[in-house]
Amino acid sequence: MSTRDAIDALDAWLREQRIDGLLPREQAESLLAAWRDDEAFWARFRPRFEQAWAKAEQTWIDEERPLEQLLSPEAKARVLDAAAAFEPDAEALSAFMRSPAVEETLGDVLYNGITEFLKRVDLLGGFIDKLPVLGGIQRRVRAAFKDEVEGRLEGQIKSFLGGFSGRATDRMIQRVLSPENREGFQDAQRRLAEHMLQRPLKSLIPDAAARERARETVWEGLRKAALQNEGELLERLYEAQEQTTVGDWLWSSDEVRQLGADLLERFFSSEQGAAFRPEACPPQQA
Repeated sequence: MSTRDAIDALDAWLREQRIDGLLPREQAESLLAAWRDDEAFWARFRPRFEQAWAKAEQTWIDEERPLEQLLSPEAKARVLDAAAAFEPDAEALSAFMRSPAVEETLGDVLYNGITEFLKRVDLLGGFIDKLPVLGGIQRRVRAAFKDEVEGRLEGQIKSFLGGFSGRATDRMIQRVLSPENREGFQDAQRRLAEHMLQRPLKSLIPDAAARERARETVWEGLRKAALQNEGELLERLYEAQEQTTVGDWLWSSDEVRQLGADLLERFFSSEQGAAFRPEACPPQQA
């Protein structure tokens, strides 16, 4: 039997095995815990992780070409279509728009707009000009009216906006989610995606502090459990794949199996692997 025959037999055997038979869930949890608790491994891996991160980061920073030049025309078209077809999640949008920061920002915008309008529209000028008083008195009356009215209006406007900002936010959410407005928002989403694709990749990279935070977040995510209920999720995954076999997931081809056979043959031909060569697998003829 040649090494290629052995690889073909292994491939056929694996395809018949159930996933939980090859790696029981309890063993998977144990291996995951052991991997995360191996301090010696993480101490060796940290410099390699930082080196790989730094190289990737520098590659992005040095990239002057826009994203659209890095994508094939087909990929670019799919990205734009996906951006245009994106449908916002109603609950997530509502949670974001109804946050105090957003409502406060909207209130500030409305207040600045109202006060700017009052500054530009002289509501009292025409009335005061018709009063039978001299010009100097008219100017003092105008100034007094202006100070009094603006002082009173400021408090009333802020009081009104305190209760109106929430309703204005609800109206914005309704407009964004309204089927009648979807075409317009989809066009805006496509234009935003086009703009992002036209920007150099380096311009999309966050500043050094943000990159450092991202690096540490990724590292901690590798070191620690990403979710509190990882065990429960792993159990659900195994339950969902209870009736499946490795063959349902495994991809291989004649080229892949030949590569496996070549690697195995090279191992058996090496000093380290010579002692493990099965007697039934003589060296292949060149």
